[in-house]
Amino acid sequence: MNHKSRLYLCGLLLLFVSACAKPVPMFRDESILATERVRVSGVETLFPLETRDFYSTVSQGDSELAKGAIARADAYYNLAIGKAGILKKLYREELKRREEAARLEAEMKRQAEAEQELQKQREREQAEALEREAARLKRLEAERAEARRKAERIRQEKEKEPLPVSRHTVKRGETFPQIAAQPEVYADSSLWPLIYKANRDQISNPAVLWPGQVLRIPRNCDKNEINEARRFSSERSLR
Repeated sequence: MNHKSRLYLCGLLLLFVSACAKPVPMFRDESILATERVRVSGVETLFPLETRDFYSTVSQGDSELAKGAIARADAYYNLAIGKAGILKKLYREELKRREEAARLEAEMKRQAEAEQELQKQREREQAEALEREAARLKRLEAERAEARRKAERIRQEKEKEPLPVSRHTVKRGETFPQIAAQPEVYADSSLWPLIYKANRDQISNPAVLWPGQVLRIPRNCDKNEINEARRFSSERSLR
């Protein structure tokens, strides 16, 4: 047999083998890899329904392959590959969304804790300010009480002191209140009735004084006489 005859027989043999070989779906191996990736990814915990639908599509492809329907099997395998891609995208987006939600929750928690701490600080500062103000008012009240007690002691001592009798010569235009208000007399205009009472023998009208009159200024008046003089002065006004 010559060389051309041998080549011809080899060609026929190849054609026969090719005709007898069982066809294989194009996307089956890729769908198997996609199934493995879905299985180990954990996507089923987040998208159980979609994952079961993916597995169902792969199973339908296997069923069609078992029947010898290569084209239909390939269509299911290709569809399963597409669904695996969608699941992968959904899974990544959901993880990203959950990470963002966790980040926002942590941020809100941090802000809430910071606000609570700030509020506690404000409350502490307000409480300290109230304590300081209360202490200040307490000190001020104590100082005022001590001042009142001191003033009362001075007043009582002055009222108890026996004062010698003195005299005053009336000047032109002077009145009893003006005389009583002079520091060397009583330094209190409301005590003019004391002078009037001590000089009733030479004065009939307390509203009329003559220049040159010499008035006695009583210095031994007790507390009752002083109070009575002030009462009389309030009832009868002299200028």
